[in-house]
Amino acid sequence: MLKHLLFDVIGHVSGLSEAQLEQIEESLPATRALIDLLHKAHPIIEQAQKLYIEAEPLIDEARKEWQTVGPAAQILMDVISHHLDKGRSPAEANEAVRAALVGSIKNAAQDHGMDRVIDRVTVFGGTGFVGRRIMRRLSDAGATVRVASRHPAQDDGDNVEQVVADAHDERSVEAAVAGADGVVDAISLYVEHGADTFHSVHVEAAARIARVARQAGVKRFVHVSGIGADALSPSLYIRTRGEGEAAVQAAFPGAVVVRPAVMFARDDAFLTAILRLLRTLPAYPLFGDGRTKLQPVHVDDVAAAIAQLLRQIQEPSPIYELGGPRIYSYEELLRTIARIAGLRPVLVRMPFVFWDAAAGLAKMLPHPPLTRNQVELMQIDTTASDSRPGFGLLGISPRSLEEELKTMLKHKNEETQSARDARAS
Repeated sequence: MLKHLLFDVIGHVSGLSEAQLEQIEESLPATRALIDLLHKAHPIIEQAQKLYIEAEPLIDEARKEWQTVGPAAQILMDVISHHLDKGRSPAEANEAVRAALVGSIKNAAQDHGMDRVIDRVTVFGGTGFVGRRIMRRLSDAGATVRVASRHPAQDDGDNVEQVVADAHDERSVEAAVAGADGVVDAISLYVEHGADTFHSVHVEAAARIARVARQAGVKRFVHVSGIGADALSPSLYIRTRGEGEAAVQAAFPGAVVVRPAVMFARDDAFLTAILRLLRTLPAYPLFGDGRTKLQPVHVDDVAAAIAQLLRQIQEPSPIYELGGPRIYSYEELLRTIARIAGLRPVLVRMPFVFWDAAAGLAKMLPHPPLTRNQVELMQIDTTASDSRPGFGLLGISPRSLEEELKTMLKHKNEETQSARDARAS
């Protein structure tokens, strides 16, 4: 039909006879074959147009879904990089990614419509700065919490169990996760010593805990990392943090990575240390030009977010970045702390070469006050990305550093006054 219509139009316009048109047609075999092919394809093209109309709303919905799943793509890229860095072939890396994807799809199918009840949680690193808060949050919510640590603390309530566990030992990890619905890996290392290296703790131990948790049928796994983690970083500390995330995601498809910014609290080693140095040093040395950006977050807010991620029914995103309500340059942060504390410090800019040398010397001390990884972290901005989910998605309003510092100083002043009154009496 299409062929005849085309030649009818040509004949009508040109005034050529049918015999002349047939003669022209015979001299153009490729054109004739093309027209025959178009004639055959016509119903298919019409059907494709109908299918596209039906598919258009689905395309829009799929685009929205991938905006949510997008962070997982970055994790998969990290997994590939992790396996290639280990000397594996591209085919082996591809197989690891395929296994992770298949596992994630199976997990999603199993979890669809599931009323996720987390009754028992194992917290590795549960005696640490953030681990203690996670334990307390979960315990207060009614969950039974097993705190796994090489150096268990005293009991913290009827529903808290302290167990000896070594993350470097697979059987020890198996015993710690047995019967758990959820697992949190809050182990971190800031100074290497002996067998505890950044790689053995951040990568190998993290992967071991994740793998054993998956094999034990754990429903949800949360890995605590840090903003700035980057598997391609030249910094060993930052790089192993990023490699650890990739290793965990490969070992436990569907694991949740939580990246907090620098954390503060009354008993921290960050805010209290800055305050002490501002009060005692005649001049406070800045890291570089003081322009590095930070977004300090209260550790209790991070613990609340992790507890919520363990309990929520809907599937969480692969990565959450948790920062406080305000971003500071390092110099702004120091001046803010000083102002609230009633201090007028002299700030001196010191190049990072100086800090590298100072960290190298401090490394020889039993408890170094400065480490090279701290210096490396101060050379990059550690702020939550707008493209990553965070507190907002969890419905949590993080508390401000300024208000917490005011409360902290007020509490400290009251303690000092009470001590003076006690001595006077």
